[in-house]
Amino acid sequence: MKVTVRDFEVFNSLDVNVIIAYLQKHGWQEHSRIYDNKGAIWVKKNDAGEVFDIGLPLTREFADYPARMGDAVKKLELTENRSQLEILSDLITSLDNTEIQGFVVKVDREAGEEIAKVAMMGFVVGKLRKIYLELQENDGNLALKAYQERIPVTCGGDFVKEGGYFAGKNLRDFALIASE
Repeated sequence: MKVTVRDFEVFNSLDVNVIIAYLQKHGWQEHSRIYDNKGAIWVKKNDAGEVFDIGLPLTREFADYPARMGDAVKKLELTENRSQLEILSDLITSLDNTEIQGFVVKVDREAGEEIAKVAMMGFVVGKLRKIYLELQENDGNLALKAYQERIPVTCGGDFVKEGGYFAGKNLRDFALIASE
């Protein structure tokens, strides 16, 4: 099953430099610049000799930046035969004001410390990822309970990709998810 992403906030969060690095890594080549170097056309030829192109805005100045990023992801979906969620999982480097759900897999807190370092596993854009949080005392206690009793949790905030994991920033509303 293929999912079509329609959330313009997701596309607006994409960093063009990350997409350019992705295109280069996957065999695309910049063909030409357009709109006074504010856009670029990237091309790739598949094994059957078909040529595909992607129009990529190089600046957020365009009002339709999210729509053009969405078009780029759709084109990648077609050429790579991968879902948009899989592609976005590779492209997204930050998620602002987002809620993540998952399970706590580790809690570290030194005796007498107010801050707990917590690792959890949760889905970020359809892919299971490790997420690191630093929680104040009360939320750290909830995280420990969640870990010990295998209770799912939810947490809001900004999440930034650092290597192969996401780090939570500006965290809010850390809570246990009650079972019905």
